[in-house]
Amino acid sequence: AIEALYLDRLEEHYELLAYHYGHSASTEKAVEYLDLANQKAIRVNAMEEAKAYFDEAMGHLDTLPESDVNRQRRISLLLKQAQVFMLLFKPEEYYDLLTRYEPMAIELENQALLGALYSRMGNCDYGFGRFDQAIKTLTKAADLCEAAGNAEDAAYAYTRLQWSHLLRGDFDRVLALKENLLRTMEQRFNLTWYVRGLCAVSRACIDLGRWDEAVEEAQKALKAAEEFSDGSCIAYATWTLSMAYTWKGDLGRAVEHGELALQKAPTPADKGWAQRGLALAWCRAGEPNKGIELLSAALTTFRAGHWMASVIPGMCTLGEGYWLAGEDDKARNTLEESLEIANRCGARYYVGWAQRLLGEIDLKNNPDQAVSHFEKSMAVLQEIKAENELALAYAGYGRLHKQQGKVGEARKYLTKALEIFERLGTLIEPDKVRRELAEIH
Repeated sequence: AIEALYLDRLEEHYELLAYHYGHSASTEKAVEYLDLANQKAIRVNAMEEAKAYFDEAMGHLDTLPESDVNRQRRISLLLKQAQVFMLLFKPEEYYDLLTRYEPMAIELENQALLGALYSRMGNCDYGFGRFDQAIKTLTKAADLCEAAGNAEDAAYAYTRLQWSHLLRGDFDRVLALKENLLRTMEQRFNLTWYVRGLCAVSRACIDLGRWDEAVEEAQKALKAAEEFSDGSCIAYATWTLSMAYTWKGDLGRAVEHGELALQKAPTPADKGWAQRGLALAWCRAGEPNKGIELLSAALTTFRAGHWMASVIPGMCTLGEGYWLAGEDDKARNTLEESLEIANRCGARYYVGWAQRLLGEIDLKNNPDQAVSHFEKSMAVLQEIKAENELALAYAGYGRLHKQQGKVGEARKYLTKALEIFERLGTLIEPDKVRRELAEIH
């Protein structure tokens, strides 16, 4: 009766139809409407509801014959849940499902479907901190999708490749992959992958110290998200913009955008990422205790999902928060743990960041150890061309020499830092370095 009465606006009744058919003998219809209700919930970022529809649909598929058509329906339904599991921070559950159905996807001999499955598996590898494995899997996914003309899932693979290279500190690869992403977007536009791809480019520019480009790419992403009124994508682009302003030193704008991102965040993942962005802005704006409180909440979410791609930067940020709050022991313990994970995963930018902060902590009490930390930090940051962070390490190393009475070396490294900050257009830091230089006699 509902199907007959509301034929012209059936979407309004997907949930009710899924419920009724789910309690009937019409299993085929139940799966059809559960799939539609699931997709409708995803579009409005109602991820808990979407997952419930998915779980029920998979249960009904278990009762149907194992035909090629039903196996393809099962794989297709599973692949549609990429954002659901990611934004609920349940990657392990998703990875287990993808692994279980990989042999089925291979047997179907459908390159487009198999490429899409590997793009999801590669994203899970990325999240778990297996960046090298992620790059291999995602490259295979992109190749399969491109060969099969599956532009949308090729875009997914390219976006996740960008983020995998970002965490590895291969910023040039992140920027180069933008072309691949935009090419696939011309064939089939997908807002989520477009926003996340541009945000990856923005983050690479942040780490390289290219502030104007970082802001421009995040603003492009935000404009697209706002055009589609997508709360998750709006939050994602806004917290990326907050990060760009934070690292540049424009802390008023950083806090403003960080608070807006948190306000807009509709899912646990969006909220966790926004909390991390706002926390760093608060820490650097002189309110580290507020930042620490937010970061502790975010890290609980990241750890629960074993999402190391967020745990590593989250812990570095928390370490900086403790250091700025004067809690050196907590800062050291947090940074040493983050350094161990970053080294193991190959997250080079965060190795450099953690080493620099450990050097800052030891500057007061253990100058000999500080030398080692600063030198290790500078080596890795030079290698990946992370100039702003390198300038911060130079400044710390210069202060260390100044403290030891090595005037020439102090002036050399502080001057190096100042030159980089001025060239990049970084705010706040140049004045600090000038004061340090003025005190050298």
